[in-house]
Amino acid sequence: MNHHDDRRKNHKLRALFDEAYRRVETCFAARPPQGLPVEWLVFRTTRTAYPQLSTLDLFQFAMASSRVHRSRQSASGLAGKPAC
Repeated sequence: MNHHDDRRKNHKLRALFDEAYRRVETCFAARPPQGLPVEWLVFRTTRTAYPQLSTLDLFQFAMASSRVHRSRQSASGLAGKPAC
């Protein structure tokens, strides 16, 4: 079993990931208040849109969406460049 299989055990979260990621994608370009990590903003935005998700689900989504964002930025050659 590889590491990616472990990340995809939560089928409920996997089923809504693409839709939820589209909702929060703009959070990665935002600057959260008071120097908070962008994952905090993703967590809060997702909690508002999907109140049925548990705290653990929300945390897992915030971390997974951050990984997806970084990998897409690296693939497009935008890693390390300012959002504005």
